[in-house]
Order: sequence, then C-alpha cells, then structure tokens
Amino acid sequence: MTAYRAPIRPTLDGHYEVLLDPQVRAVLRAAAEQVGDLVTSETELTRRVYPPAYVSIDQTQAENDYQKLVHGALERRHQGCLSTLAATATSVTLDREELGQWLSAVETIRLVLGTRLDVSEDMDPPEDDDPSLPEFVLYDLLGLLQETIVDLFARELPEEGIEGAGPGGR
Repeated sequence: MTAYRAPIRPTLDGHYEVLLDPQVRAVLRAAAEQVGDLVTSETELTRRVYPPAYVSIDQTQAENDYQKLVHGALERRHQGCLSTLAATATSVTLDREELGQWLSAVETIRLVLGTRLDVSEDMDPPEDDDPSLPEFVLYDLLGLLQETIVDLFARELPEEGIEGAGPGGR
C-alpha cells in the first residue's frame, strides 16, 4: 500500500513545496488565465464570484450602492490571485502569500466551473461517456487543492487562539 502524499506540503523554511504533475500545472495555469479573462465581465458564469449582498426587490438601490462600493476591489483581487496562480503554476515552492492567492484563485475557478456545470449537492457524478467529465474531474481536483491549502493554514493556527480574543471582542 502506498502512503498518501499531499500535493502541497510545508517546508522547514516556512514555504510550501508543490508536488503536482506537469500536466496538472498546465491545466491550472490555463484555467487561471481563462477565468482571469472572465472575471472582468458580468456573465452568468461569474454570478457566484460576485454574489449580491441584498436580494429583496425593495433593496435594489442598496444592492447597486454595494456593488459600486466593492465590485472594483473584488475584481482586482480575483484578477491578482488568478494572475499569481498562472504565473506560479510551475513553481516548486510557494511562500505563504502566494499560497493564499492560490487558495483564492482555486475558489474563484471552482465557482465559475461549478456554475458552468450546475453543480449541486444532490447531483449524481457524470457517466464515463459524458462530455463534461473532464470539467468535473478538474472541479474535484480543485476541491482537493482547496482542502489541502485550508488544512495547511488551519494547522498553523495557534491551538489556544489569539491572545486577547474572546467573547465580545478582541
């Protein structure tokens, strides 16, 4: 039985070793570039990337004000993280900031891909002859990367919490 090797592991110097196949890296880079082009437009595919804050019909003005306030910053953040993923997809190691940007980029790609595939919790996996199978495989791969990065960051949290933080404030 072969031991499981996480696709991303912490190193002794505080960085993260990325153990991904070159083909997976190429797919990640291509997906980041494609979604990077998409996040600048408001389409059905990006609706989950820019979710509304106000959904009631009587809150239309509040939603418009909210979007004016945050949309540009969110778009720049998404583009920056997707650009980092595309630029560092072949890197052997990443620093903490780069890995955080990978996490954000992977989430953005999953949101767009999940919208395209109409993913839901109660859906059945696609059949082997389904033409969308490769996209579902990518969606699952991105989920594995997302889980791996979140687990890495969670392990770095102090067990006793942040000093001074507690009920009622910081």
